[in-house]
Amino acid sequence: MNVFHKQFMDIIKDEFEANPDRIEKFDFDGTLQKLHPKLVSTLRKSLEKHTKQMLSERRQQFSSFTERNEARWKNAFDLLEAHIVICTEAGESINFENRPIAVEENDLKFDILIRHHARACHIANEILCLLKNGFADAAHARWRALHEVNVTAWFIEKHGQECARRFYFHDIIDSYDGMKEHKKYEARLQEKAPEQSVIDDCKQEYDKVIKEFGKGFESHYGWAAHVFPERKPRTIGFAALEKDVGLDHMRPYYKWASQNIHAGSKGTRVRLALVECPDDILVVGQSDSGMADPAHATSLSLTQITTCLLKTVPSLDHIVLMNLLGEYADDIGKALLQILSKDRIESAE
Repeated sequence: MNVFHKQFMDIIKDEFEANPDRIEKFDFDGTLQKLHPKLVSTLRKSLEKHTKQMLSERRQQFSSFTERNEARWKNAFDLLEAHIVICTEAGESINFENRPIAVEENDLKFDILIRHHARACHIANEILCLLKNGFADAAHARWRALHEVNVTAWFIEKHGQECARRFYFHDIIDSYDGMKEHKKYEARLQEKAPEQSVIDDCKQEYDKVIKEFGKGFESHYGWAAHVFPERKPRTIGFAALEKDVGLDHMRPYYKWASQNIHAGSKGTRVRLALVECPDDILVVGQSDSGMADPAHATSLSLTQITTCLLKTVPSLDHIVLMNLLGEYADDIGKALLQILSKDRIESAE
């Protein structure tokens, strides 16, 4: 990586040997400015010459690893994929059967719950893709999002139409805040923000919802503040929602998954990808380790949010399906443990 630096130092050396009396007047900055375009062009041409072969080899390695990883975790991955399909089809069925009634009755809670469920299924598919391709830490990070969607759905289901309405109109708060941030940095971003007239129109809607729902609605969880009248809206966070719906026992796992999102100290050293590696190495690519926790957590959260949706339209079929999903989540956990136990026994022999 010091090829260009060496060339530059050779130029300085040649200049010094040729004109020892003028070295103090040597134009370092000017010489660098002249060299930069040439060096960049040289490096780019070299890379472009070898790019096709490099990418071909890399993609072959990636595909081969993915095949081995899927083979190792096949039983658990197949169960999880089937689980996702069942939950997705359950959501599709409920939406198809009940959407007309919800529209007729202006049932905003149903609309928001079905959207949360669809989003949960989408995230679960992303997690499965990451797991199959050997990215357990990324899968764990996406589970964090799935947990947030799950908790929010249960919270809105518990507190009804008024809560759903507040959640719906909080989109105006988020939109206005986003526009202001974009406007503030549009020059540095070199990306024009919305026209001021658009921002002003949004500000009018912003003021209307603040007037209707009260001061504090503009905070991040202002839409949920009415459930906690004894607290200031700005002090309400996701942990309050977790506790309210009885999912606060997942907080240790949530904080653990957060290490794969935030740039904290622990996240730089503790990686799911390295749980089976005794050495302190730097992981930058695929690994077949660490699949159990994000996979099982995904099955549990997806079961929970699907149950939340099913219980809004109670029937014997839905009760049976809830129990089936619970069995699937248990089976996924057992399959993951079985794979880990089998591999530990084999590695010890």
